[in-house]
Amino acid sequence: MKLWKPGTTLAAILVAVVGLAAEHQAHGHEPGKENAEETPAKSGKPQTACPVMGGKINGTFFADHEGKRVYFCCEGCIAQFKKDPAKYIKKLEGEGVTLAKLQTNCPVMGGKIDPKLFADHAGKRVYFCCPGCKAPFLKDPEKYIKKLEDEGVATEAPPATKESHEHKGHH
Repeated sequence: MKLWKPGTTLAAILVAVVGLAAEHQAHGHEPGKENAEETPAKSGKPQTACPVMGGKINGTFFADHEGKRVYFCCEGCIAQFKKDPAKYIKKLEGEGVTLAKLQTNCPVMGGKIDPKLFADHAGKRVYFCCPGCKAPFLKDPEKYIKKLEDEGVATEAPPATKESHEHKGHH
């Protein structure tokens, strides 16, 4: 296919290019923002400081609010956060922090998760949309955990069992 024919004017080529650009933009694509909405975890910095006291966050202290997970330096800060969560979330986001999201979709098939269907791997609990998604996950759990983390999704830690507390520190 020839793009240039004798007699074709530069103006005609420009009209075609501008038309394609306009069509591309009409479908929600803006130059320089190709995947900005699809990869929110890449757009900001991860949370490292407690929004209440400013100390270093501890992954065991967190609260979830409107699909976002906020981490704290200590348990006491959670109660303070719950008095006005929007205030603290606004503060973090104003500092350019991208908060972790809660898992709502299956990393294998992409469907809505069923909280009764999950697998635990390396201290992380991952939920699935159907029983058939567990087997592919177990074949390559790191792949699916990485996929969730790349999407900015916070994985939960499995609940501690009685046995894990009794034998902690013993070999």
